[in-house]
Amino acid sequence: MYSFADILFFVGYYIIGYRKKVVYENLRNAFPEKSSKEIGRIAKRFYKHLSDVIIEDIAMLHMSPKRLNQFVNVKDLELLDDLYQRNKNVIGILGHYGNWELLTTIPLHTDYTILTAYKPLKNKFFDRKIYEMRKRFDEVPIPMRQAYKSIAQYEKKGQPYIVGLVADQSPPKSALNFQTTFLNQKTFFFLGAEKIAKKFNNTVIFPAVKKIRRGFYEIQFTLLVEDPQKTKETEITEKYVRALEALIREKPEYWLWSHRRWKHKGNNV
Repeated sequence: MYSFADILFFVGYYIIGYRKKVVYENLRNAFPEKSSKEIGRIAKRFYKHLSDVIIEDIAMLHMSPKRLNQFVNVKDLELLDDLYQRNKNVIGILGHYGNWELLTTIPLHTDYTILTAYKPLKNKFFDRKIYEMRKRFDEVPIPMRQAYKSIAQYEKKGQPYIVGLVADQSPPKSALNFQTTFLNQKTFFFLGAEKIAKKFNNTVIFPAVKKIRRGFYEIQFTLLVEDPQKTKETEITEKYVRALEALIREKPEYWLWSHRRWKHKGNNV
């Protein structure tokens, strides 16, 4: 499986140069203290990891639960068990780190219904494949624009749920409501996850998919906020940003540097 990933890396990095300018610019701005040689090492490791993720996600469409459990170890399940026993609904705010698609395996480990908000892809083939992967273990994919409505329906049913929201994309100009310093740059973030958490008083967790070595990951959960309605404005989002930043600084090659994350620079919009 990883032989194909090695080929994909060679083609993507050396021949096509997939978004190389974006990746190197993002890395230089995020880590101004690092030398060009260090930036180059991180970039190359990122492309190797991205190639692994692509092949892993294709393989996940056919992996058995037993094989998946050898591939990924889910830690901190006692946190989810405790919240479930206390009838707490949960919102997990995550980033494009490690292989985030492995979070689709969480229904194998908990009695919670897992809702995942997603933005449909323009490419219908890849959109369908990702949908199939997320649906495979009874996860419930919900389009981003229908997230609020879908969560309200589960609240009405009284069915315990965890809703997963990826919150490290660059917001559109219409949603530039909050900015903070992230990786040495003024950065805009969505406030949608925080608003949902406050509206439904969802306990907020930070799920992280850490790559331990090639072919093995760990999923870890960190409690960010137990009672969102008692927090100040933007406090939840700030806690999420700091948790994500610490994770990236620990192993920067595992974040999705090919995103055009800083399309909107500070106040110069």
